[in-house]
Amino acid sequence: MKDKPITADELLKRLHADSVWLAEERERERAFAQRQAEHSLGEAPLVADLRSAGIPVSSVWDLVNDRRRWPQSFPILLAHLDRPYPDAICDGIARALADPELRFAWHILADHYAKAARGSRTEQGLAVALANSADDEVMPELIALVRNASFGGSRGLLLDALTRSRLSLVDEALREFLQVPTLAKEARRIIKVRRSRRQR
Repeated sequence: MKDKPITADELLKRLHADSVWLAEERERERAFAQRQAEHSLGEAPLVADLRSAGIPVSSVWDLVNDRRRWPQSFPILLAHLDRPYPDAICDGIARALADPELRFAWHILADHYAKAARGSRTEQGLAVALANSADDEVMPELIALVRNASFGGSRGLLLDALTRSRLSLVDEALREFLQVPTLAKEARRIIKVRRSRRQR
């Protein structure tokens, strides 16, 4: 006979009776609290500058998760993008810059993207920022970044910018990206979105 399934409450009771699991859980909580404290201390200069501009945040991630827009944060965030913050904070700065109004800073973001550590959270955050701030003027350059295999998985995040473009070179690029295993799924999605918009 199969063992009777246990409920979540029963599983928790068993785990809390397991001294090894409890010790490991306490260590995980301690490590998490330490990382949080280090991040708070590390981003203190950024938070102070944002607050001085009238932006009520305790972390850059408050900007990322806030549905309100804070355009006065853009010059501050761009200035702090040059500083050697931990990866998680740089990721937050980049994602807080993921706004169409940042078209003027697209090349600055692209430079940072090119220099970011491969596979880092910062690289992914910058890819999101580039996709959100791109327009048709920079579309050839964005497509060139997608073609650059050294950027790895973050290239898929850049593709989102192609949904908004009306340039024919985007259709050609998407057909090309269908042949790239790591980009094919996202390319198919964007092709469907573009077809749907044309039919409206």
